Amino acid sequence: MDFTISDDLIELKGAVRRLVAETLQPHDASIEETGHIPEPALRAIREMGLFGTHTPKAYGGLGLDMLGNCLVIQEMAKAHIAYFYTYSMNVHIASKGIELAGTAAQRDRWLPDLASGRVIGCYALTEEAAGSDAAALQTTAVRDGDHYVLNGCKRYITNAPIAGLFTVFAATGSHGDRKPISAFVVEQGTSGLRIGEVFRMAGGQGSLHAEVVFDDCRVPVGHRLGEEGEGFEIAMRCLDAGRINWAAYSVGAAERLVDMATEHAVARHQFGRPLADNQGLQWMLADMAADLHAARLVCHEAAWRYDREPDSRPRVAAMAKLIASEMVSRVADRTMQVFGGAGYRKDVPVERIWREVRAIRILEGTSEIMRHIVARDLLREARRANDPKPGILGGNR
Repeated sequence: MDFTISDDLIELKGAVRRLVAETLQPHDASIEETGHIPEPALRAIREMGLFGTHTPKAYGGLGLDMLGNCLVIQEMAKAHIAYFYTYSMNVHIASKGIELAGTAAQRDRWLPDLASGRVIGCYALTEEAAGSDAAALQTTAVRDGDHYVLNGCKRYITNAPIAGLFTVFAATGSHGDRKPISAFVVEQGTSGLRIGEVFRMAGGQGSLHAEVVFDDCRVPVGHRLGEEGEGFEIAMRCLDAGRINWAAYSVGAAERLVDMATEHAVARHQFGRPLADNQGLQWMLADMAADLHAARLVCHEAAWRYDREPDSRPRVAAMAKLIASEMVSRVADRTMQVFGGAGYRKDVPVERIWREVRAIRILEGTSEIMRHIVARDLLREARRANDPKPGILGGNR
């Protein structure tokens, strides 16, 4: 296993760090206040190619491997989370279905616009009754000649109000208790597609999460990704990439928190001496640093395996997201404790980051679902060792 970073990647990482410090972070407070990302900031992200970090160069992306992609995300995580919500959909779950299951014509048509940021993408899987149980979705797609007719409602869809392209998952029939699910690309402006309620979230001001409603929405057959019934597997493959990205985000956010906590401990005086002189606080900082270091290694290993061991992706992605998301929540809480009352103020970034990172343990698979994936794979291996007959376990993920 080799985590060696090339000179080109070191240079890119440094450029992203400067972008964050000089161009993005100065807008953090205004984004929180107004709920909007300034266009010059988005333009700077586009110009650096960050809407396509993990997209192949053939389609206008930077073509980074997953580890390189994660290193960029770690730097971007030090700015307001709205930036990540906006650009990262194009890099992973909004584009991955097209990249992994699309035809050559579909990839040529849609990936360059996503990689450049000319079009914002979103991933429409979640529904009111289909969150963790994604296979229980109720949105349907009925074949009608050379089109499918989609009906249903998706919820909590990131970027929906500003998206030009929707990767949508819908049931295309029934087969016993298991409904075949298929994947489609639906373009903004398609008749029968509309944006419903826009939700106000506890964190992530400046990013938009809304309902997407399909009312006899006619989608050409040529917009289906893969074959009928392959949609659930496509959805899960997209989430494997997304979960590693969120692990990287968690690492980057925790790096900023540890830096802030350490600097505050040195600068803040109580009882005539710096907070940093107190052994109890020193141990808290040490636990934060050790926790972060362990999660960083898990994240980087998952990224390294993602590119080399496709069969291991579900488990390593789940472990990386589980460990890193739980870690950043602990680090955020301890940083708040180090800052005391000052950390709870709206004009200090600690309070905002504390709210933002809480969502990571929920989105793109809760911590409980991550544990389920890991345990299921472990038990599958154990049962297979005891009874190697094919098909003994059933299911494909």
